[in-house]
Amino acid sequence: MATLYGSIGRSPQPLADAQKTADRIKDYLGKVAAYVPGEVISVFLLGKAMFPGEAGKGTLGIWAVVCWVLALILRWLGTQGEGKILNVVLTVLAFPIWVMAVGGTILGFTFGEQIATLVVMAFSVLAGAIYNNK
Repeated sequence: MATLYGSIGRSPQPLADAQKTADRIKDYLGKVAAYVPGEVISVFLLGKAMFPGEAGKGTLGIWAVVCWVLALILRWLGTQGEGKILNVVLTVLAFPIWVMAVGGTILGFTFGEQIATLVVMAFSVLAGAIYNNK
């Protein structure tokens, strides 16, 4: 019966270790989500839908720069504490990468969606490790 319910009387240490690992993963994913300017990316995507195709590329490039500035302002005003500068820099770097990953351009410049998606993944891993949520 002990094998059915686990080892009776044994220390719950493995469960506690698993919980610590789950908390670390949740904290890391929280860091990744924190520097991604999701609200501004949503606004960018709405603008992108309004100017489809080749005819709207110039307007979309300017719209991307406007949204980039909005991301900077929102992150600057919304971040407090010792990691403010680092977190604002991460947001300023992340936004154009995300724009390119969803098929946009920054004043006509793009890596292409496939390369930008790879850059998003690599940047998310690195930036999540250095993001300061204090």
